[in-house]
Amino acid sequence: MIKSLYLFIISLLLLTNSYGQSKQAKKLSKNLDELIPKRLTEIAPGCVVMIVKDDKVVYKKAFGLANTELNIPMQPNMLFRTGSMGKQYTAIAVLQLVEQGKIGLQDSVQKYIKDFPAKGYTITIENLLTNTSGIKDYLSEISNPSKQKETYTPKDGVDYIKDEPLNFKPGSEYRYSNSNYYLLGYIIETVTGKTFESYLKENVLDKADLKNTFYIHSENNIPNMPQGYSKFDGKIEKATLQEVTILYSAGALISNADDIYKWHQALYNQQLVKKETLDKATTPFQFPDNTFSEYGYGWFIKNIDGSKTIEHSGSTDGFQSDEIYLPNEGVFIVTLFNCYEADMDWQLLTNDIARLAIGKTINNTFNVKDTILKSYVGTYEVTLNNVNHKLIVTFTDGRLFIEAFNPDDRLPKVLLYAKSESEFYMKEAPLRFEFVKDTNNVFKIVTYNNRGKDAEWTKTQ
Repeated sequence: MIKSLYLFIISLLLLTNSYGQSKQAKKLSKNLDELIPKRLTEIAPGCVVMIVKDDKVVYKKAFGLANTELNIPMQPNMLFRTGSMGKQYTAIAVLQLVEQGKIGLQDSVQKYIKDFPAKGYTITIENLLTNTSGIKDYLSEISNPSKQKETYTPKDGVDYIKDEPLNFKPGSEYRYSNSNYYLLGYIIETVTGKTFESYLKENVLDKADLKNTFYIHSENNIPNMPQGYSKFDGKIEKATLQEVTILYSAGALISNADDIYKWHQALYNQQLVKKETLDKATTPFQFPDNTFSEYGYGWFIKNIDGSKTIEHSGSTDGFQSDEIYLPNEGVFIVTLFNCYEADMDWQLLTNDIARLAIGKTINNTFNVKDTILKSYVGTYEVTLNNVNHKLIVTFTDGRLFIEAFNPDDRLPKVLLYAKSESEFYMKEAPLRFEFVKDTNNVFKIVTYNNRGKDAEWTKTQ
């Protein structure tokens, strides 16, 4: 009798728990079914979204169109170019060689690329992995027409990068640069004697048992891949896809939502590298002043409303992608879009999907009165390292814009979004702006980057 009662109680508890989970899953599905189509119109013709909680797929759906001209609907298993999301695959390939003693994290680049100029500093493998090398980004900061080609060998790409001056002393700052991961691909080839593609397939992709993840071959037709688009000035048009030899080890992979999660599982099951190696890869780089970057070895380490995230996005002509792992909540999210857009709307949507998946509320943009916004308009200046920098804040049609006229600041005119009456952020980069009054009751701007407070700007006009 007692045993029967015990089993009945256990069964009742399991049933109640299952009902609660089912109810929660239905609520999440309903909220996402409303949110995603509403926001997708500003991002891409179509997308795929997958959410995994405690190793169980709780949401997987396709939205919109894979091809607008042919009116082909998006399908959940379609393949997408994943762009910079592929950097973690390159990082793992390097870390495998580190575990084997074939590469040292503190080895200099010159040990493997003999003719790479030293530039007065030691640039280490770790500097490349953590984007702290100071090497300029070949996709956005280098323009050398004499070295430009239709297609590149890995050595051509290295030659295109190598002679540029550094942005900063290696290890002193973080600045995202695709050049770092291009060089890592070439180093893998130098060490192994294999092409980057073949080493990656044999030692990374095959070991993770990825059946739908490939190194791009532009000459191959991929039937299960949506049309890629680009969005400029609000108009969506067919994209001309970047040539694979330009992307190389910085982002030349194709995958789908299932394989991206399968990759995640392989990492945390220690199929590819040791646990302590992965832990180091997903730990932010520490600077000499004991502050931290938001980047490890191929992953960003951030948070969403206080919940730790290990994540990376990808952006390439025609496609954008994002993945977020919330280790404390056991939640993994993948979003894949068939359009390139200049702002960060696809990442903001992914963050909001993550909020809903872990039971948080979505933070809507704070509305600020026009009179307050107009009071921030003006010119703000700061002098750093004997160089004068200038920000121009303007107000147009009820919205606040900010622009830097100094080319080195790399900040065109962009829209500011309010978190409060005095705090604002931009979608194009992890920069925050706070308007505070100085001792003379005049507004100044305090800027924050991913390491914290950046500078204080004085209003001059």
